[in-house]
Amino acid sequence: MRLFSVVATAIVALMIVFAPVDAAAGQPPATPAPAPAATEPQPATAAPPARLPFPPGATHAYVDLQRVAAQSAVGQAANQKVQALSEQKLAQIEATNAELVASQQKLQQNGGVMSQEAQLQLQAEIETLNLRAQRLTQDAEAEVGRFQQRLQLDFNAKLAPALDQVGATRGLSFILSVGEGSIAWANPALDVTVDVILALDAAPPTP
Repeated sequence: MRLFSVVATAIVALMIVFAPVDAAAGQPPATPAPAPAATEPQPATAAPPARLPFPPGATHAYVDLQRVAAQSAVGQAANQKVQALSEQKLAQIEATNAELVASQQKLQQNGGVMSQEAQLQLQAEIETLNLRAQRLTQDAEAEVGRFQQRLQLDFNAKLAPALDQVGATRGLSFILSVGEGSIAWANPALDVTVDVILALDAAPPTP
């Protein structure tokens, strides 16, 4: 179950597969993959409807775990950590990307007046930067993925007691998880997502 969205997809978008430029061929330098567009501010959302009273005697309920991850303080903190790491890695990739483009442009613009030795040296530098950018991208994807997994395990460890608490308080036999296509319809009064969020955020921080 993967609950945390990531900026890491932007890292994938910056995969760089540049080939050294042949100055004699007169080909224009390759351009880097564009950085992700800035997120436009979202319009204010309407206030959620008032909660329906929980049906007396009900022994089952459901929870939207995506909402728990998105709206709980615990989930938001985890997402912020993932975003910070992703942006850090993205900045490193973009810096190498800029060096690569500058070297390609230098070879393209000055290749005709450079000695063969200088051209070969610059082409070698371009290839080195190309490989570095690819390694940075692969390493960033792996590191962000491992970080997400650790945060997911920590989130799950905190979520379980919150579910237990809500189940015991409501006298439930089971709590279903919605949002994954497993339930076509359910009585909105049986939604305990807010209860789980409150229980999760009220729990003392783990040492």
